[in-house]
Amino acid sequence: MRLRSEAIWVVAGQALTAIGTLLGVRLLTQFLPPAQFGVVSLALGMSVLAGNLVAGPLTQAAIHFYPKYGAERRYELRDALLRCFRRFIPWVVPVVLIGGVGYGLSGRGSPWLALLVLLLFTVECWRTSGLSLLNAARRQRRYGLWMASDAWLRPLAATAAVLLAGRVPAAALAAYVLVAAALCALWSRNIWPVRHPQPLPREQARALDSAMWSYALPLIPLGLLAWVTTLGDRYIIGGVLSVADAGLYAAVYGLAYSPFMIVNGAAEQALRPVYQTAVSHHNHAHAARLLRLWLGTVAAVCALGVVLFGVGHELIARFLVSPAYRQAAWLMPWIALGYAIRAISYVFERVCYAYARTWRVLGIQVCGAVAALTITPLAVLAFGLKGAAISVPICFSLQCLLAVWLAARTLAEAGRPAPDPAGRALGALIP
Repeated sequence: MRLRSEAIWVVAGQALTAIGTLLGVRLLTQFLPPAQFGVVSLALGMSVLAGNLVAGPLTQAAIHFYPKYGAERRYELRDALLRCFRRFIPWVVPVVLIGGVGYGLSGRGSPWLALLVLLLFTVECWRTSGLSLLNAARRQRRYGLWMASDAWLRPLAATAAVLLAGRVPAAALAAYVLVAAALCALWSRNIWPVRHPQPLPREQARALDSAMWSYALPLIPLGLLAWVTTLGDRYIIGGVLSVADAGLYAAVYGLAYSPFMIVNGAAEQALRPVYQTAVSHHNHAHAARLLRLWLGTVAAVCALGVVLFGVGHELIARFLVSPAYRQAAWLMPWIALGYAIRAISYVFERVCYAYARTWRVLGIQVCGAVAALTITPLAVLAFGLKGAAISVPICFSLQCLLAVWLAARTLAEAGRPAPDPAGRALGALIP
């Protein structure tokens, strides 16, 4: 009954998020020409890269260890997460500042964009941490409302800023930052337990930090690798063709990939906490049933999505992007096919996450990034935007094949003890 109730909130939240995302693309493409929309897309892509490098690995570690802590001890997990975030600050800030100065000196745009990207990255870390905790705690109602309000209010505020300040990319990004920060302040209240009056002993804190880093370190390169496979092609297009072409591609790309990532996110939001708990408690039969449900749901819905984009991409573009962008609508079926394959690959990756085989997750992402860096530039040089779109399903197919093989190995090993450095470090804390 609880799972059914959670599923209802997940579906409702993801449906509202999907509508808000599509509305955002429609509004921004209506009021920003392709060149300016390209600048916004590339700037947002840099923020995603920084967030993936920092927030992604650490929140994955928090999700992994969450079921092993009782409610009265989860403040320890929060404190460990904050300590780990602080260790990244001396690395992130100088890189962003140097990048902003370099971008400003190049004459291609305002260096203030770099500051906005830094602020957006900070807010994204805050947001990702809060959402991850809500998902791990199976508080799907609050999770869905946060996601939906974010998807609706960001583009509405960005559109208003563009109308007031003119067609300036910095105005849209500033609106994104302000709205995201306000929503974080609203929805993240009281989601962590109150700090215990007695601080955790130093040795136990170090053991927990060690466990977090042991799990997270193999995932840190994933931020760059995932960015290469999902967003790198628009930077290749911007360098080889033009920023306007990157804007065209980013608009139809956003329409084609968003439904599949939303389906993937909804299934993960509903099933991963239950699956992780089953694995943590060594209930492998229940975990296997959940995995079959997870994989079957994602595969069936994504197959339907590919058919819809193949048949109706022109109609979709007519309603969801402005006329200046509709010439690229024929790229959407290729992108949709690629992201359907990627959504299936994600399910197999989560098997490796659940059993703490994060080095295998790294191998899967390396495969996808190498394929993208090899195939996409050659395809863009040879066929232009069409080459970029066709390379999406090719690269993700290679990644999916490796994910299936490594997940099968992980499940085969699940019945016997295996080295787990994160688990050994955590053993100092939890018997």
